[in-house]
Amino acid sequence: MATEYTYYSAADLTTDRLRSLVAASLAGAATSDGTVVREGLSAFAWRVDPGEEATAPTLFGFEHRVTVRFRFSSVRPDLEEHNTALMVGAVLALVDRTGADSVLLFNGEEAVLQSAGGAASFAAQWEDWQSMPEVSALMSGRQVSVLAQPLL
Repeated sequence: MATEYTYYSAADLTTDRLRSLVAASLAGAATSDGTVVREGLSAFAWRVDPGEEATAPTLFGFEHRVTVRFRFSSVRPDLEEHNTALMVGAVLALVDRTGADSVLLFNGEEAVLQSAGGAASFAAQWEDWQSMPEVSALMSGRQVSVLAQPLL
């Protein structure tokens, strides 16, 4: 079974701009359907059409404008730590660039990273990332706290 993370944000970006930023952060290649791929990881990013907003972002207190779905390949577990760092780096780049409120959910329900007012906070209960050197380096200087879990 593949691992999946979903990033919801209030960032005011077009689909093309969002995909461009994600592709650059992941050092991935865009396919004809807009999916950004690299070995062991794919990301599909889009701006949400009015009326198609997900309910999860409102539970975290922001308007849903864009989504990025990150999917890790189950056949390349050897790349999971590095690709996790690339995903976290892509999310932090979006937060830093836009300052928009956002949340990164593990398997659609557990908040592992949240931003408000342009500041990102990592979930204290998500200890696996702290044991990954590349991800731990990205966490350095960022807040780690107990995040609200309205979907659990």
